[in-house]
Amino acid sequence: MSSTARVGPAPREVIARDVLRAGVGGRLPTTVHYQESLGVGSGTVQKALKDLRNEGAMSLVARGHQGTFITELDAALLWSAAGLSPVHLLLPPNAPPESMRVATAVAERFTPVGAYTTVGHLRGAETRLRAIEAHRADIALMSAGAAGDLLAAGAGHRTLTLGSGTYYAPGSLVVVTRTPGPGRVTDAAELRIGIDLDSDDHQRLTHAEFPEGAGRYVPTDFTSVPRAVLLGEIDAGIWHTVDSLIPLDAAGLTVAPLTRPDAVELARAISAAVLVATRDNIPGVLLSRAANEGRDLLAASSAAPRSDSHGGEDPLRLRV
Repeated sequence: MSSTARVGPAPREVIARDVLRAGVGGRLPTTVHYQESLGVGSGTVQKALKDLRNEGAMSLVARGHQGTFITELDAALLWSAAGLSPVHLLLPPNAPPESMRVATAVAERFTPVGAYTTVGHLRGAETRLRAIEAHRADIALMSAGAAGDLLAAGAGHRTLTLGSGTYYAPGSLVVVTRTPGPGRVTDAAELRIGIDLDSDDHQRLTHAEFPEGAGRYVPTDFTSVPRAVLLGEIDAGIWHTVDSLIPLDAAGLTVAPLTRPDAVELARAISAAVLVATRDNIPGVLLSRAANEGRDLLAASSAAPRSDSHGGEDPLRLRV
């Protein structure tokens, strides 16, 4: 017996992952490919193929020199055979309701294959993109505006764009100011306007709603705009509304819709949610395939996580 143990995934895991990526109608790599890439013998590869077929995970048909093609597959059995980890989805901070609805829909989509979905929060669409590129997560959520700015054509990403208003719901982007009191007047030239230098969306929206000359820009985390206004650090700022234990008006703040036409149009244009994965990422492949088959990710999703076939447990798990 060799004293050198084989390092890396087992042949059945690699084959199961390849079948999931290729899908029904896709072609499987040759036995020789697996022998060379995994450093195993032909018998080991043939046994892995036979076991997966006997378990009902897949059906194959050989078409001579054209290769071997997948005719049927069971995604749940293949997911288990592939030894895949839970799907990890990255959301923006503060968990806006729109993002949580998308996260719930993603979790529900992977429930039938026996996979949990874990959720993390990272500030900045570019930071989330770099995390999936480094394989620290499977899928990143961002706005259509951020996706348009960050994703270059042919850069090895797979995207799924949802409908308008799925990242920024209508009316969810608002301007927060202090409620005017007796004798409280702020000169326009002295107006301090919060702007998040780590968020392209927030910068563009702020410039559209408060153009040059409207006041002085002050670097501010967009999630903390109400707090910054309340503490007197800024006078106004654009905020993406999230649930609050205390209504902002009760805290002495005024919330108003965007008013300038350029800002209103920009908010509409960037309002769609985009799910991004690297091209070979299996959860991304499965989501894209479902979309190509005409299955709307959000159509059948509940508004909040619900019990399911995981013994009544929630398929969506939060992980910071």
